[in-house]
Amino acid sequence: MLFSNKTVSKYKVKTISAIATALLISLVQISWVNLAHAEPESLTAQQQADVKAIIKDALINDPELLKEAIIALQTREQQGADAARQSALNSHKQALFETKTDPWKGASDPEITMVYFTDFNCPYCKKLEPSLDKLVKEFPQLKIIIKMVPLQGEASEEAVALAQTVWLNEPSKYLKLKEVLMSSPRKLDSESIAKVAKLTGTEKWLNNTDKTVNQQVKDNVNLMMALGLRGTPAMIFGDKVIPGLVTYEVLKEQLEEAIEAQE
Repeated sequence: MLFSNKTVSKYKVKTISAIATALLISLVQISWVNLAHAEPESLTAQQQADVKAIIKDALINDPELLKEAIIALQTREQQGADAARQSALNSHKQALFETKTDPWKGASDPEITMVYFTDFNCPYCKKLEPSLDKLVKEFPQLKIIIKMVPLQGEASEEAVALAQTVWLNEPSKYLKLKEVLMSSPRKLDSESIAKVAKLTGTEKWLNNTDKTVNQQVKDNVNLMMALGLRGTPAMIFGDKVIPGLVTYEVLKEQLEEAIEAQE
């Protein structure tokens, strides 16, 4: 979803105002404890007002103080988000790396494994695919587990249903099917999906979805949400999460760091 500049500006003003208010209250408490060695609640109403006024004047006369405080708060929030995501990764490690029904490519006996959330109608996933293929060739010890999530509407659901069913019943045809679906320059629809199925010899699975697929796809989407991921593509290996489209160089660097961390 995109927001207008006006909406963003209002949001920023409200956010900064809220931060400034919280900052003032915190500084009142901290200042009094440090200077008077007393509990904040021991301040009289007038004393609280006096200290608040002093701090407010300082912020007005030196706006850099507020900037530094905002940066510090944002850093703390990011650290909290990173810690929460790491905890989620640890909690869902089995679902990420040990789900037997997930398609995959690369090493059958891997030294390192990447989990890749993708959608056949995601334009950024289409752009990322060549980098992933290159990564598998350059790192033969790498396995990529593919978790398909239909976030782009009904056609995405149709494509995922076909692809997951093919993986479960004719796995040898899956990667070719995936490659052709991803190579479509336009958004897929029922007609184009049918053409791909004919081209890849998987027509018999059209409108013949394996009965286990719906739950598998729901599990993929729920896992993605639990990890705080809100879109595709998203890659996970080791304790690293890479959301969104990145260059091959970034992927390679992050993978090399993850491999080194294992040694």
